[in-house]
Amino acid sequence: MCLTVVVFVLLLKPQKDNVGTKLSDTAKTDQTDMDIQQKVMAFTIDGRSSKGAKQWQLKGQSAEIQEDEIHLNQLEAVAYSEKGTVNITSNKGIYRKTKGEVELLGEVKVRSEEGTTLETERAIWVQGSKEVTTEDFVFIKRQGMTAAGVGGRANADDNTAALYKSVTVTMEPATRVDCDGALEVEYNNNRAVFHKNVRVRDKEGILFADKLTIDFDSETQEVVQGTAEGNVKIKRGKSYTLSQKAVYTESTKSAELLGRPRIIIDPEELAELEKRENKKSFIEGI
Repeated sequence: MCLTVVVFVLLLKPQKDNVGTKLSDTAKTDQTDMDIQQKVMAFTIDGRSSKGAKQWQLKGQSAEIQEDEIHLNQLEAVAYSEKGTVNITSNKGIYRKTKGEVELLGEVKVRSEEGTTLETERAIWVQGSKEVTTEDFVFIKRQGMTAAGVGGRANADDNTAALYKSVTVTMEPATRVDCDGALEVEYNNNRAVFHKNVRVRDKEGILFADKLTIDFDSETQEVVQGTAEGNVKIKRGKSYTLSQKAVYTESTKSAELLGRPRIIIDPEELAELEKRENKKSFIEGI
């Protein structure tokens, strides 16, 4: 289907694609000497598959059409897939037809059918892959868990999400996880993986590791198991437990330490370890 109305107004050659365009009856045009454009109200674009099935819809309370770009105000979009729908809103948006993408600007919010939300100030939405990416600060909220970081993505088709760096996650009832690297979430597998200098804080103490994998219950979304790997240190009170791997099981409320575990309770050794930890934190904070 062609962008027939746009083609007619802009005097462009028709091109076959899978996008349908609707303009409201109140649409108005404004043509300048330097650039041909159209200003319309209540603008809607439908994206369809080769078989005619609706894949996405893009709306704007008003729009300005400039050659290959459509600038929209108060953008609303819906991405359809076999696994459900994803709703997207932003203050403004720029639809680029040839790239098959929308640049989302201002108070961007992405919400999946099962309730996960992603919020940021600027993002790119690619209709073909149903993926939203951003380099800005991003906030993700899901039942029992919130996450924040710099840069990220969310994909409706494979039901995954990621934060790229400087990540902080809080999980009910009182657990906080920080990492310097990426957080990767696979909702279909009910799994979250934290990378690089991971720190976990709860009422029992603090855990340090290079990598942390958390598995959730598919129904309750509560933690079932946590696996810490690489330079694992568990601090409780004034003592440290060191190992290469630690596996915590929620059902038994116990942790199994693997890889030559040992406990440090000697005051001098504790002081030296604390000194190294403080120095490492200072250097990484510069």
